[in-house]
Amino acid sequence: MKLVIVETSAQAKRLSDALGEGWRVEPCSDMVRDLPADQLGIDLEADFRPSFVVPGKGNLVRRLMKALRECEAVYAATPPTREGEALAWHILALSPDVKDKLVYRVMLMALTPDAIRAAFAAPRPLDMKLIEAHVAERILARLVGWGINAAARQALGFKTALTLDGMVALRLLSERDAQIGAFTSETRWRAAVSFVSDGIPFTANVLNAKGAPLVIRTAEQAGQLETLLKGGQFWVDKSGQMLKTQSAPTPITLRRLIEIAARDLALAPEHTLALIATLYDAGWISDPDAIAPPALHEAAQAYIRREFGTEYLAAEPNITAGIAPADVSRLPEALPGDGAAVYALIWKHFIAAHIPPAQDKLMGARILVGAAKDKPYPLELRATAALLYFDGWKRVLPSDRPDAVLPVLPEGTALQPTIITVEAVTSDTPVPFSEAGLVGALVDSGVSVSAAVAALTGLRTAGYVDGETSFSLTETGRTVAACLAEHFGELTAPAFAREWAADLEGIASGERQRLEVLRAFWQRFGGILRPAPAVRAAAEHKPIVLRPAEEV
Repeated sequence: MKLVIVETSAQAKRLSDALGEGWRVEPCSDMVRDLPADQLGIDLEADFRPSFVVPGKGNLVRRLMKALRECEAVYAATPPTREGEALAWHILALSPDVKDKLVYRVMLMALTPDAIRAAFAAPRPLDMKLIEAHVAERILARLVGWGINAAARQALGFKTALTLDGMVALRLLSERDAQIGAFTSETRWRAAVSFVSDGIPFTANVLNAKGAPLVIRTAEQAGQLETLLKGGQFWVDKSGQMLKTQSAPTPITLRRLIEIAARDLALAPEHTLALIATLYDAGWISDPDAIAPPALHEAAQAYIRREFGTEYLAAEPNITAGIAPADVSRLPEALPGDGAAVYALIWKHFIAAHIPPAQDKLMGARILVGAAKDKPYPLELRATAALLYFDGWKRVLPSDRPDAVLPVLPEGTALQPTIITVEAVTSDTPVPFSEAGLVGALVDSGVSVSAAVAALTGLRTAGYVDGETSFSLTETGRTVAACLAEHFGELTAPAFAREWAADLEGIASGERQRLEVLRAFWQRFGGILRPAPAVRAAAEHKPIVLRPAEEV
């Protein structure tokens, strides 16, 4: 019997159906081991050696250990990420029987029969570099969280622990609050003139003589400009048109999907992530961290050729990493339930990536104004319009932008203004982060999408943030953020999060060593962290230590 380890029960059901006889598929339901909840769990004197325990998962672990004893080979089909690599490794590290087994790593792009067969036909060994990076991540998160939360409890009396990602989120929110508080609005004036030619209305913006935005800072200047325009003559100096291409979008990333789902579908990031997990487990989409195989791109091209014609086939598809439909023949309207709109975004972006650029016909005219044609003011007016010339990828992702046209405007044509507008414009005040916006800012700081969403959920649960459509700090949140900035400014800043993410990538690629990175970190920050033991709460579950932690 061959054993397959997956993450969820839904995945286990799909793989069992696909693999058939001779296979046993077991879900691990997230990490089976972690650092202990009631102590640091890291031996600082022994090169940061971690002590992993099994917190309250005895029955699950016993079932997995029995399956490991009885199998002839193990296939780890956990998610294709560092965390997925570690999910499998933590299970295997608990079993004394594994040393006598063949162990394979299977990278499941999607849970379709074809994708499952392809993955099991090309297994690889576990990648210890990825596991090293994951363990380094857990060690640093524990060192930072333990030390800073202990200081916060002593200084502020708060009992709710924060993750490092949550601390970075608080700093981002605090910085945005400071930007909003320090903002001083400015009023500028802008001018435009409307015309009608050959029955076609159009509007031209007033610029300076170099074609740059005209800076009008006072109401007096605005009044003078309006007087000049009302008393002037207008004529066409130059006009023309050109084609402009708009490159096809790439397959949609998880971060971008969260942003669009929040904006267009009013879905909270947590809801979007839950739908993504459901769509993957049901075999409708690829894993967000997987790379689509060539066969899927070929299927997309075949669909486009059949439905739209060869003129809609891109010579070089705009292919990068992103979420893909597991089977492009499954159209969005075929999917029932809440996930249909999310799947439609994934499907349309993937198909659009294989279609040529869209093309707009851009039309423009340069208009001069003056007391007479031989006495122009040091101003110019620009009128522009765009008309869709070839829809390309917009065939599947249409734009909301309306088409516009300019009339034929031969050089020297005199124009009569219909409306002259000089209006005050106040600069926009910075706005608080939306949930999706804060997730994006955390991702820019090196935090994974799932960790960013979990951090936001933690802040809301702790009462550090308020708001439904936008996030703002509560009074308690501001106090904690100020404490972090004062005492742990460099360590909790977004810049350090980006630096640390780069270090982890270095470990995962084999360019850096775990101990090298951790030693450098502790030399830099160990003096301010000073972790101290915590007192176990009376009602806290005592972790089950099945075996001593093996050295990573």
